[in-house]
Amino acid sequence: MIINITSTQLSDSNKSLINAVFDANLNAVLITDHEAASNTGVKKDQATDSAPIIVFSGDGVFAQSSTAALLAKRKALSNEAEASPSKTMLFAVKADLALRGACVVNNVSIINYQEFAELASRHQQWVTL
Repeated sequence: MIINITSTQLSDSNKSLINAVFDANLNAVLITDHEAASNTGVKKDQATDSAPIIVFSGDGVFAQSSTAALLAKRKALSNEAEASPSKTMLFAVKADLALRGACVVNNVSIINYQEFAELASRHQQWVTL
């Protein structure tokens, strides 16, 4: 799943949605890991085998710090390694950073529009905040 953040700040409902995506991803990972451990022969679903991707585009490049803080809080509260924000892929669109004079924060990779399009083509589920 791709979460495309385009607004400067995250509302409480946006934060709740991000937390729900992480909770759903964690539950799917835990279920598929349990099935694999029980030798049922059930293969992991490719859709649940990857962590959510967060892309900061447009004015969303200013929301990097608040999102990073939210993910750090999740990590601190979590006992499960699978919920670790380090497994989350964070990206900011280079042209949007430059246009707005914004800086990239730690753990956020810079991508161009072509790389953003490639990410988009590999993910069926999208949420724009």
